[in-house]
Amino acid sequence: MTAFFAVLITGILLAAITVPSRADNSPTITFDNLDPVNTSLIAYKNVNDYLDKLARVSAKPVLHISEEASKREYLSYLVGLERISTLWSELVTPGELNVVLFTEKDLDWVDKKQIELTGEWKMDNELQSSRLKKYGCNIGGMYLPGVLFFCVKDRVEYPGVPEYYPQAHLFAHEYTHYMEMKVRNWMGYVKGTSAGKRNTCWNEEGFATFYGFAIGSNPYGVDGKDRRKFVSELLWNYDDRRNQPHGTLEAQIRLGKVEETKRLFAMLENTPWPCDETQNAYALGSLAAEALVAVKGHEGMVKFYRASARTGDWRVSFQEAFGISIDTFYEKLTPYLASQFTSSNFVYASPSPSAKLTPPASPTPTPSSSTSSNPEVVASIKPSAVPSVITKLTKKITITCIKGKTIKKVTATKPKCPAGYKKKS
Repeated sequence: MTAFFAVLITGILLAAITVPSRADNSPTITFDNLDPVNTSLIAYKNVNDYLDKLARVSAKPVLHISEEASKREYLSYLVGLERISTLWSELVTPGELNVVLFTEKDLDWVDKKQIELTGEWKMDNELQSSRLKKYGCNIGGMYLPGVLFFCVKDRVEYPGVPEYYPQAHLFAHEYTHYMEMKVRNWMGYVKGTSAGKRNTCWNEEGFATFYGFAIGSNPYGVDGKDRRKFVSELLWNYDDRRNQPHGTLEAQIRLGKVEETKRLFAMLENTPWPCDETQNAYALGSLAAEALVAVKGHEGMVKFYRASARTGDWRVSFQEAFGISIDTFYEKLTPYLASQFTSSNFVYASPSPSAKLTPPASPTPTPSSSTSSNPEVVASIKPSAVPSVITKLTKKITITCIKGKTIKKVTATKPKCPAGYKKKS
């Protein structure tokens, strides 16, 4: 049986950030004035300002790590752990939470772990292995009742490269789903009770994506360049499904037609099982969340989740929380959507505003004082004041070593060939 690590995180994972405020002479953001640049800046600032007023708490993830994942930089998948736990602590009390980290090589292992933690699944396509076979390790994260799943890639993304932005948003995104399930009682709905009717696909996936950005990614790309690139590429799936060139849907959105906005969002008003265009829900739903939080603050989102849990009707709850009907919101949102896919609205040559990062110490796994006869290695991460996984990541280099007809590849920060081997030039 493949050994794995069960890790209890007692430290915190965050980055200290300074988010720029709106310029004094810039207009106030309202649903009638969703400024192309300032709307997102104010939305993300509103979230972090709200968060900074809350007492710090943290979920305590119990990490189930495959042997293969333990060889990779798995801690980079926990960015924003304490901050997102704190943000949603008004709606769900943080506690122990199972987190499974695996790789594309762990099909059997991750299926067994999923069944162990969540129970039997009726169909094979509901198991993680089916997603791995279809997408490889490009599946991001997934939330199932009580468990977060992350596929750890064989390469490390670093702050400052566009690919880091989507990876850094993963934990906060999936933890937001964890909160949604707790508040809305998803499983009660699945089991056929009247409780827990889920919100729409664009509510759940779009809002989770927004909070993944706000807590996990945005500190490393406050100017929005990487976020807009990611959101733009999410729309390519829609184009692919219709055999049209990438950018076709973007061009349609840029026209700023209300009828098109309503058509696209109507496709996303199903619950997430099924959702006709999930990638559109991530992209367009996150932009809708920017508008909502810029105008109504994070307080508006808290009101929405509480209202939807109480009423079971997302449209009624939307009007109650945000003070606007959904149809009117789609109309007001249309110019903002068009603006976000118009490149001339944004200048990145001299990045401003920029995130100010305070490099904190890294958490390091240490053996637990308890002993066990089973083959699992139990470890914990020492708490420190402001630890972060970012400073832990150092670039690794792979070299090829030869001994006769035997070839070995060695990957490390300073790789050396084993005794008797010579480095291939």
